[in-house]
Amino acid sequence: MTPTRSSTASLALAAALALVPLGSAAAVDGAAPAVRPLPEAAGTAPGAGPAAGAAVATDRVVVQFQDGDVPGDSRDAVYAQAAERSGGTGLVETAVTADGAQVVRADGMLAGAELEALTTALEQDPAVEYAQPDLLATTSAVPNDPSYAALQWNLWDDPAGLGMPLAWDRATGAGQTIAVVDTGITSHPDLDANVLPGYDFVSTAQNGRDGDGWDPDPTDMGDHPDAALCPSSTMPPDSTWHGTHTAGIAAAEADNGQGIAGVAPDAKILPVRAVGACSQGYITDVAAGVRWAAGAPVAGAAANPNPATVINLSLGVPGECPAVLQSAISEALGRGIPVVAAAGNQGVNAAQSAPANCAGVISVAATDVAGALSAYSNFGAVTLAAPGGDPYGPVLSTGNTGTQALGAPTYTQHNGTSMAAPAVSGTVALLREVSPELGVAGLREALTSTARQAPGGCAPGCGAGIVDPVSALIAVQGGEPFATRGGIGALHRKISTTTGEARSRELCALGGTPCFQEFANGWIVWDAGHGARWHQVLSTRWWELASAR
Repeated sequence: MTPTRSSTASLALAAALALVPLGSAAAVDGAAPAVRPLPEAAGTAPGAGPAAGAAVATDRVVVQFQDGDVPGDSRDAVYAQAAERSGGTGLVETAVTADGAQVVRADGMLAGAELEALTTALEQDPAVEYAQPDLLATTSAVPNDPSYAALQWNLWDDPAGLGMPLAWDRATGAGQTIAVVDTGITSHPDLDANVLPGYDFVSTAQNGRDGDGWDPDPTDMGDHPDAALCPSSTMPPDSTWHGTHTAGIAAAEADNGQGIAGVAPDAKILPVRAVGACSQGYITDVAAGVRWAAGAPVAGAAANPNPATVINLSLGVPGECPAVLQSAISEALGRGIPVVAAAGNQGVNAAQSAPANCAGVISVAATDVAGALSAYSNFGAVTLAAPGGDPYGPVLSTGNTGTQALGAPTYTQHNGTSMAAPAVSGTVALLREVSPELGVAGLREALTSTARQAPGGCAPGCGAGIVDPVSALIAVQGGEPFATRGGIGALHRKISTTTGEARSRELCALGGTPCFQEFANGWIVWDAGHGARWHQVLSTRWWELASAR
């Protein structure tokens, strides 16, 4: 969050955006890949996807015998000997394939070395022609947007990312509306199809740079500093196009062959402009925007025909939650609309920053590319965390080339709790798609009960942990989000009294190994070379666990 540049003597406090200025790619020397303007970015060749080389797991193996008339007791003997040689458990026949092979099931999921050992042991029997895993096919939700595979680490299925490919198999935010109360929005081909008519609540013509006050045009006119409005501003001279950036994280269109993907790519974006020049906006204007986004009547503004199903506030002001803002947030919550707020970027307890400290909000801290609390992020009194980036791994999203006035659509990189909050807002949209009956309390419970420990460490406190969209979706659909499988599951079954219950789903580093899963009393880590190992240390970072022998 950039420092607040308005007087603290008045309740008309300015809302400073929850964005770290040094997070732009241009501000970090050699730290991040250059982000090219839209025409070039659209043609960027996709890099290696995060699922490349990932280990497969299955609890079934297909066994074809040399002689199709092998008696059942002879087949059972083959299975028993193979299980003994591989160190596994017994196999039970479950079906016959169309070409006469036997499908046998183990008593748990197998992957990597365990699966290979079993199939090898089966094929060592002269009666067996071949033994192959009966693989589990999944839908392919990895989008074709070129920058997804190349740069959107915050969405990948690895320890630091959100695991969006698995989540997108279950929901994409269809039928949901994410209100982005921010600097407004600019036209962008990765956003335009999802943008609903919004509203401008910047009340002063000078601060709004559009010559008028409230009106139905939420276009971002640029938030660059002004010598008259904020003469002592420490803000960089260029406009941030902050609302466009946060909107893209939440709901940029996916599978359109260009740019990026948003967390909820089929959700609608409701742009609400409440912040203008100098990245400032009066709290009264922000409060009006929150009320309008929730569908409540606002005197002086036309009615909102498209009330939000979640409201994102990537902005803030130091101190207690102003009464006028709390009133607006309470109105939204009373209408069943969750409000997600950035925790702030001062590196202090989030209890000192509004709206993160307003009653009822879902406040979001930021984690970095290593899955640790970002150095700038507020902490402690937060609900949970999400990827917000750091100077060496910022978050890519939609932007504009204009240095001050509007330019052309492009993609930019920033880091901050502003980037973390819309990831959670997008996750709320996914949850509301599959479980529209969930209220504010139910949504909060789904998010917090399935969040996972920050694998890079979060000693000052990240609330419930890093949001895990796929686990939350599984939970609200009545499934078991923390099921164990493969080598990790086999070890857990043996030492479950030591490990305690699972507290996360299994996650794997890019390339498929190592993999780890959090339990009540520690971690189980698996890799192809060493198998599964128990670590009764919850404070150790995942890559340190993986290298421990």
